[in-house]
Amino acid sequence: MITFLRPGMVCLWLAALVLFGGCANKPTVPDASQQRSGQQTQEATPQYRAQLHTDLGAGYYERGQMQIALEELNEAVSIEPNYAPAYNIFGLIYAVLGQDQKAEQSFARALQLAPNDSDIRHNWGWYLCQHKREREALAQFEAAVSNPLYKTPEVALVNAARCAQATGDMRLAESYFRRALAVQPGNPLASYGLALIAYKEAHYQDARSLMKSVMLTNNPSPEGLYLGMCVERKLGDRQAELSYLSQLRNRYPDSPESKASQSGACE
Repeated sequence: MITFLRPGMVCLWLAALVLFGGCANKPTVPDASQQRSGQQTQEATPQYRAQLHTDLGAGYYERGQMQIALEELNEAVSIEPNYAPAYNIFGLIYAVLGQDQKAEQSFARALQLAPNDSDIRHNWGWYLCQHKREREALAQFEAAVSNPLYKTPEVALVNAARCAQATGDMRLAESYFRRALAVQPGNPLASYGLALIAYKEAHYQDARSLMKSVMLTNNPSPEGLYLGMCVERKLGDRQAELSYLSQLRNRYPDSPESKASQSGACE
């Protein structure tokens, strides 16, 4: 049962990372006060107004309100046609909607306008990875992290590791996960990735050590709890195994991992 994440879960994890990496200043959905402030900024610079609409569009994207997000982004580019961040979010939205041609055109335009923007490079890499163009994706992730001003290189490195896993190159994946930990010690996604590799290679003590960082998060994922259970089973620590199992069933009773735990199998 130990896998590298279900396909749907890979998308969810990547999407979460994309939001973190793609929007350095987390956007928010507008309220009445923001709408009033928008009226007061009519005389602001076109770039500032485009940024405001782009941030709102990103917020609606995060909420899953794609139509409203597109309206905000269209407003942004009508104000400032060369505002690269708007095309970046356009790319993400069209990717989610399955409109690949528009997604690729949007990312291409964003990179044409801002070739050194690491957030855009990261999101384009995410898109390529999702479309089984892993080697191209890895080049984009490397371009993102090569920028010393990039605020979240650990995000790109974890996604690069997952792309390397998709190619079957576990050593390259391990290298990316370790680079992510070097940038952000204790990163739970990198720790989980390394723990899973260690488990598959029967390095159970290493896997146990890595699981400590995974469990420091407020809400460990069902995949993490399941892996922890299996690691402790291999090490023969029945009490620790039951602790993981109890958390898994209590927190995620309907998850595939919880259901799989009922069979008693870890392979």
